[in-house]
Amino acid sequence: MLEKNHRQKKRRYRAVIIDGKKIMKALLFISAAGIITGIIISAFWNGGKSEVSLETPPAPSSSAEPAAAVESGTDNNDGDKTDTGKRNAAESLKKIAGYILGFDPFTPSGAVAAEVRGAEIVNSYGIITRGEELLPTTPPTDTPAPDPPPDEGERSDITEINAAQNARYDDYQIRIGNETSYAVDINGLLEEPLSFDMSGEGPKVLIVHTHATEAYAAEGAVEYARDESDRSMNTSENVVAVGDEATRVLNERGIETLHDTALHDYPSFNGSYADALESTENYLAEYPSIRVVLDIHRDSIVRGNEMAKVVTEINGKKAAQLMFVVGTDENGLYNPDWRENLKFALKLQNKIDEKYPDLMRYVNLRKNRFNGHTTKGSLIIETGSSGNSLSEAKYSITLAAECIAEFLNGLK
Repeated sequence: MLEKNHRQKKRRYRAVIIDGKKIMKALLFISAAGIITGIIISAFWNGGKSEVSLETPPAPSSSAEPAAAVESGTDNNDGDKTDTGKRNAAESLKKIAGYILGFDPFTPSGAVAAEVRGAEIVNSYGIITRGEELLPTTPPTDTPAPDPPPDEGERSDITEINAAQNARYDDYQIRIGNETSYAVDINGLLEEPLSFDMSGEGPKVLIVHTHATEAYAAEGAVEYARDESDRSMNTSENVVAVGDEATRVLNERGIETLHDTALHDYPSFNGSYADALESTENYLAEYPSIRVVLDIHRDSIVRGNEMAKVVTEINGKKAAQLMFVVGTDENGLYNPDWRENLKFALKLQNKIDEKYPDLMRYVNLRKNRFNGHTTKGSLIIETGSSGNSLSEAKYSITLAAECIAEFLNGLK
């Protein structure tokens, strides 16, 4: 098993790194200011006779209508060519500005999302419906506290639910919980080839844990204490242990995999995505062969005081159900290839469903980026919820990793 922890390596020279980054950031912002000025000038070229829109492009349609059809009936004169050239130049400059800044300066929420630490944190991805209450997250503990007697403390039920994507439907299909304004053509994406393969030497998969301290309920628990933490710094009982299983399965099946075991959400939970991004970029710099980044989490589903566990039975054993989460650029952060990540998620979902049709929940498409811009195969995997046991989570990730390895081996 290949296992590293870039956080330990980088802490030694943190002061030097921070100073260097401040200098680089200042230079990049100065450069970006010049680029933005150029865009504005190009938008009002020729006295404003031809305006170039700086708005975010409309959401893609699920139809496959060619772009030429939109422009049919127009005269292809020199003026139109000039306008088209200016629009293309402006779009190119926008992309360059977004790459340099790390966010879209022409989306109102972009700058806010880039500057506010923790802007991508949404209650540990808890799937909470309207009118339901989320319990506050308590800090992780070094060691679990002993269970209080049944008559002490405030305790509530843990309820099993079947959250499979087709559990409530008569027909079978891949389903997306789309929380964005973007239209998605599922069948079209499934038919398209991926933009990467697994050829060549070197590690191909990196497993990280942005919220590494997310932990699970005790084995066989049917109740939980409301004042107890659902997080732990013990890597043998939080999602790092789940990552160990995924890493083992992938390596055993010929997919060279690295496992980052750092606790990116401790001591600063709000800084966890920034910390995980720094480690991921360090890995990618050291191992440019990496094509896939899997960020393994644990979900949290609480209705009032009742905690839910997402579970199914496979081969006579209980397995925590899984969910792929895909980020986009809708909130303004730079993420131009999010559709490649979604395509990858849908293909993996389809592969796992062929063997274990009740293991996967719907694919969750979100407005936030969640560090999905690092590769074209970047996904979050929610492995069970806080009501599941660790053994259920380990079992389910083992089943899924077997299917993922088979799929990735087909890309060599």
